[in-house]
Amino acid sequence: MTGPEPSLKLVGLGVSPGLAAGNAWVFNHDPWEGRRDCADDPPAERLTVCQQCAQIEHAIEEAQADLQVTARRTEAEFNAATADIFRAQGAILSDPLLLEEIRKGLAEGRHDVESVVQHVFKRWEHKFRTMDAELLRDRADDVADLRRRLLWILAGAGAHALQNVPPGSVLVAARLLPSDTVCLSRRSVVAVVAEWGGRLSHAAILTRQLGIPAVSRIDEATRRIRPADRLLVDGTRGTIVVRPDGVTEERFARQIERHGARSADACRRCREPARTQDGLLVRVEANICSLEDACAAAANGADGIGLYRIEGLYLSRQRPPSEEELLAYLRNTLEPLRDKPATVRLLDAGGDKPLAFARFAPEPDPALGRRGVRLLLEYPELLTTQLRALLRLARDRPVRILVPMVTLAEEMLEVRQVLLAAAHDLGAGGLPPLGAMIETPAAALSADRIAQHADFLSVGTNDLTQYTLAAGRENALVSRYFVDDHPAVLKLLELVSASAGGLPLSLCGELAGRKRTIPYLVGLGFGALSVPPSAVPEIKAEIRSIRLGQRHHPQPVLEA
Repeated sequence: MTGPEPSLKLVGLGVSPGLAAGNAWVFNHDPWEGRRDCADDPPAERLTVCQQCAQIEHAIEEAQADLQVTARRTEAEFNAATADIFRAQGAILSDPLLLEEIRKGLAEGRHDVESVVQHVFKRWEHKFRTMDAELLRDRADDVADLRRRLLWILAGAGAHALQNVPPGSVLVAARLLPSDTVCLSRRSVVAVVAEWGGRLSHAAILTRQLGIPAVSRIDEATRRIRPADRLLVDGTRGTIVVRPDGVTEERFARQIERHGARSADACRRCREPARTQDGLLVRVEANICSLEDACAAAANGADGIGLYRIEGLYLSRQRPPSEEELLAYLRNTLEPLRDKPATVRLLDAGGDKPLAFARFAPEPDPALGRRGVRLLLEYPELLTTQLRALLRLARDRPVRILVPMVTLAEEMLEVRQVLLAAAHDLGAGGLPPLGAMIETPAAALSADRIAQHADFLSVGTNDLTQYTLAAGRENALVSRYFVDDHPAVLKLLELVSASAGGLPLSLCGELAGRKRTIPYLVGLGFGALSVPPSAVPEIKAEIRSIRLGQRHHPQPVLEA
């Protein structure tokens, strides 16, 4: 006779914050997984090539219609930006190169329609998954989602399996795709556990929209977790307890209760300023990269946008956006925050973020090559277009311009000269504040020189940690070296604070959202912290709970 199985703690990546407990519901999202490659399939004799082409074209038309319905439903429930996930999938299905590859596979006459679809989409998915940029890697989920959607249509499959999830379940899957996520109900699914997926994946975005805690990168989750296993999920820390004992579950239940009470109070006060108990005002701003993020920032009471990443508009395009396109995109995205100040980072491409429209020469070590401001200065038209759009945007709302990956003071001087020329050409009366992003040890060590050509400094702790400790933040093999509160990193932060020369200081990165470091950061004089939109209420609450006494040397708060 065997006793109860021991509990198990698993650690992954928290992609949607929150706490939840429930029974596991293990989902096999892809019934075609594990089939032989189409090259091994026997010849299809039932249909001619023309009939097969007609069959796949009909399936694509049906998928396009279904995507439009899903987009409309998603827009009604969430917002247009979230619905654009499915409109973008429709654009992928309209790509003539995709249909051409499928027709070519069918013309070879050795495979059935399902096998060809499986093979072609798998090849496209692999191309995306092997890209360096996390944003593009996560787009592979859209290709996988489309593959499965077409195969379901070709097989005449019925309702989505997730429509039958029992109430109070924790969904466990190898990978959660966008079409899976829109089927989720808050009543049936209390949390999500997945083997794959990053914070930028569409599934992660949708779970955050739904307010469902989610943890990804749990190795072999669908094998190690059995149906009906009791699970405790912490989407903030990225941890799961499988088959907890009674004491652990009771403790977790009290944690959920306390967390709920704190969150409710923080949300009620989220639009109030955040002042320490000794009266120091600290701005709590949001990191965004989309309209969805901006809506969440506004709803959570962000004091402004501390870091607006615009890479998403550039990375998947075959040509760069024009000045008018960029201006319209910026205005639309920032509309939910209206008169709140917005810090827009210039395009931070190169390195692990290639541009489809630019033919860069291969680099032996892209992370130490042309990225950020280095790339922009080599492509002055790209830089000028962004600065002109931002100068025009600044006529309507408070804007701050942030220069990425600054290493040398001369880089800031060159960008300022381009900004002055653009302002003169546009007849702009004044310039928006121009700031330098401190992301390398060199920038931190020469912050006093960089400050001579900047209106503010913003420290990006993720890259600063990566370059200081020589540990890639996405490299699991050296994850134990990526410690963003390491003494070496903290010494650099102290040096930046001491060298700022009275300039306003802000900080973004994971460190900004870590409660235990907030007294230290505020005490150094960082007058603004930029965090994920969902974290704004609790970070404000944490600031209100601290008393700094005489330890801080406050820097001025930057107003655009």
